Amino acid sequence: MNTIDRRPVLYTDLDDTLFQTSRKMTEPACETRLGAIATNGHHSYMTADQARMLDWLQDATRLIPVTARSTDALSRCQIPFHHWKVAANGAVILQPEGTPLADWQETVRGLSDAARVGLEVLNDITVTCNAEHAFQSVTRFRHWIVEEDGMPIYFCVKSNGDERWLDDIEDDLAQVAGAEFTHHRNGNNLSFTPVGISKQRAVAHLDAVIGGDAMRFGMGDSLTDLPFMRSCHMMMIPPGSQIDTNIGSQ
Repeated sequence: MNTIDRRPVLYTDLDDTLFQTSRKMTEPACETRLGAIATNGHHSYMTADQARMLDWLQDATRLIPVTARSTDALSRCQIPFHHWKVAANGAVILQPEGTPLADWQETVRGLSDAARVGLEVLNDITVTCNAEHAFQSVTRFRHWIVEEDGMPIYFCVKSNGDERWLDDIEDDLAQVAGAEFTHHRNGNNLSFTPVGISKQRAVAHLDAVIGGDAMRFGMGDSLTDLPFMRSCHMMMIPPGSQIDTNIGSQ
């Protein structure tokens, strides 16, 4: 006899919410609290408090990650998620067994096709900017177009030095991106995502698939998390996060 899982659903961001890179830790990184493995060696860790919270959430809720991480980067997360997963800024909804939700993939494919040229232009601008500053000892920016199943999803830029270097390129990229892309910056991360692809839209679609009348909680650190968090019954934010700082400045 099948039992119905009546636990509340908790949609949660990952980076800077459940874990963070070691340089952002307020306590020594502990290998037993490894949150995610990074290909560049800058792994992410949970604090003792985050680990305790996670243990509670795993028992008390149906914990569903909602992350900008690609499916590849999500697969390197060391936290076991047993339910649905939302990846690539909402471009991919993974079913509990790990396969993409087909109807959502087709919706995203159309949006991706329309944005392909624009994403390539943003990438080319950044290549040119790096070339113009080639005299520096460090290449100013690392940048890439996140792809899923051959679909370009969003464009990401990070500084290889001072985060303020992003100031020199942000306005130019935003002007070219225009109203066709959602422009977001948080710390050393600058991104442009086609309008129509978002965590909020993915969560709304997933809500309809899951159905039922369970309580829904949303947790995240970034202003781009707020739209999906606001669609839930309650919101949770980490202290010192971008959302917290923004509230404090009002």
